[in-house]
Amino acid sequence: MKLTSIIIPSNKEFENTINKILESPKYKHLNNDIIDYIQNIRQGISQWIEKIIGRTISNISSLNSVSDSIANILIIIGFLLMLTIVILVIIKVSKAFERKARIREILGESINDKTTPSSLRRAAANFGVKEDFRQAIRYEFIAVLLLMHEKNIIYLDETKTNEEIYKYLKKNKFNNLSSFESLSGAFNSSWYGHRRCDKNSYDKVADTVNLLWNEVLVYEEKR
Repeated sequence: MKLTSIIIPSNKEFENTINKILESPKYKHLNNDIIDYIQNIRQGISQWIEKIIGRTISNISSLNSVSDSIANILIIIGFLLMLTIVILVIIKVSKAFERKARIREILGESINDKTTPSSLRRAAANFGVKEDFRQAIRYEFIAVLLLMHEKNIIYLDETKTNEEIYKYLKKNKFNNLSSFESLSGAFNSSWYGHRRCDKNSYDKVADTVNLLWNEVLVYEEKR
């Protein structure tokens, strides 16, 4: 038995395999169009291979059969490559959803199905009314982070620091990095540094959040 007969499928075997796939109900309505399309591709590849072989080696017998077999292999490889690409895309999308669904806490704040960036901003405003500006700034910052996460601009997890988020945004050419740096600095100073905050400080933070909020929405539209 020839090795090529094991490795290279014959025209009949190739056609039988394709026909079995297309006979399934899922592809039945595409049967004729796909068969014609595949045959045209195979014929084109076969003729191209036949020309190349004919120019280099003139004494091969059954040149047409060899070129047809090679064409079959190339088509099969093409299908496998397409399948691989589809699988990689599915994996990438699945990971994106997994990262998005994984967030249950941001800076110590519990995040559940009812938590939204807007609800966090309302909580910040309520703390502002109570003159608890330290908490107000914290909630404003969490609101921005959650919005960026939901818009797939950043992917938050338990190990990502504010500095790492800044570098990620810079790497991905996010505009208005200075506003994010200012907001992050205000949060670090008030929350971790326990720096005293007044209404003026909080109002500046709220204005910065408004700028970032609009920038996130614009950035999403451009993607």
